[in-house]
Amino acid sequence: MAVQINIKAKVRDQYGKGANRKLRQKGLTPAILYGNRENALPLYFDTNEFNKMTHGELHENTIFNLKIEGDPTNKDEPIIAIVKEAQFEPITDKMVHIDFYEMKTGKPVSMEVPIETIGQAIGVKVSGGILEHVQRQVLIECLPRLIPDTIKVDITNLDAGEAIHIRDLQITEGITVLEDLEKIVLTIVHAPKAATEITPEEEEVEEKAEEKTESPESKK
Repeated sequence: MAVQINIKAKVRDQYGKGANRKLRQKGLTPAILYGNRENALPLYFDTNEFNKMTHGELHENTIFNLKIEGDPTNKDEPIIAIVKEAQFEPITDKMVHIDFYEMKTGKPVSMEVPIETIGQAIGVKVSGGILEHVQRQVLIECLPRLIPDTIKVDITNLDAGEAIHIRDLQITEGITVLEDLEKIVLTIVHAPKAATEITPEEEEVEEKAEEKTESPESKK
């Protein structure tokens, strides 16, 4: 199943670029929570703690259990959410804002999940082909508790010239694929043939043949 991360957040009562800049100066990241509520809820959380919990990486299928201090809905249980959008400073690549989307426990959600290959393809190992990733993610729909970390596919027996389609993926019960089942996700293409090296002897023969062709006597 997908990775789940517990994050503590607080409701913020100041908005705008100036207020958000002050939060970031204090080591805090502004955020907003959309979803199952009448109005979006502005939040903020500790940036270093967030980076520590996520290892500095954000994935669309990562589930966040948000424990929000000051939530007007007075929910005792953590709110289940995913990241819908993250903004980063273009030069330093530091995170500056996050949009969370709240999910209902019993309501399906759609998202893209990475495709993970297992094994080494015979078409690469034996036939010398090249593994080509035509599509690295697949769009699915399922309940939040069923969201997979990745969709695994065994490519051990995949030979050169063969392909794996979405229909070939092993999908867990309760998960629906929202894409054309005939789409190719992986294929083994034949490696381009190396140019044949010409030996010095062959090169000499070719040169003599060219000289004979271009000589005045050959044109008579």
